[in-house]
Amino acid sequence: MNQSQLSDSFFSDLEKKILVSKTPYPHASIKNFLPTQLCKEISSDFKFPEIDPNAGIEDKIFQKTKKGLTKINLMPLSIQNLINNLNSKKFLSILEKKFEINNLVADPSLFGGGMHESFRGGFLKIHSDFVFIKKRKLKRMLNLLLYLNEEWQDSWGGAIELWKEDMSEMFLKVSPKINNALIFRTDLESNHGFPDPIKCPENFSRKSIALYYYTPYEKMIKPKRNFYAIWKKRPGINEKKFGDNLSFFKRLKNKFFFRF
Repeated sequence: MNQSQLSDSFFSDLEKKILVSKTPYPHASIKNFLPTQLCKEISSDFKFPEIDPNAGIEDKIFQKTKKGLTKINLMPLSIQNLINNLNSKKFLSILEKKFEINNLVADPSLFGGGMHESFRGGFLKIHSDFVFIKKRKLKRMLNLLLYLNEEWQDSWGGAIELWKEDMSEMFLKVSPKINNALIFRTDLESNHGFPDPIKCPENFSRKSIALYYYTPYEKMIKPKRNFYAIWKKRPGINEKKFGDNLSFFKRLKNKFFFRF
């Protein structure tokens, strides 16, 4: 199934699987996102190239042990093909219809997305993402996350959490087991992450593919904070134990995640 263009039936089946819940913000959790054999092939192929084997993007405070690769030409062919199909006009039209968004565009540069991998002890604190790419006049509208972890145990953690806009409650938790996917609207209050250190064995990792979708804009009128992630504090949780000696709220002001 390692083909450059997936069939019309693939897109038709995928459209049926994407069922969007509109509250508290639009999101869709999908099991068996890809045909089983294709997903197993992609999971098996998921390896970082030797040319850049330690493509680290951790910051040791908000995300730890994380590697990322955005250069599609360095990715395994099966992953290149998948990303090209999920960035195609056919899939964009499905997302537009399901999420009621016009003029969606993909990001061939995979800025902030692509292949992601985290290891034992890794985490990604709850946050909302950057919204605008100013230089390219793009407004981020959707996140798509596909998980590729065979034999993953729930006791290892690593589930992606979605939280309400006011951080009063977690309303969805999706396991990173193979072929689970999550698509959700991106804005200042679409809070998400896997905030507690994962407990997988040393020979396992948490693997995912992240794709972001945008709409063009002519005039940017939003505040400056739309250009970087905003880290959030969970109610009743001592977030300091995962960071340094600074208070969580001081660290919350740091702007080193996708800063530009």
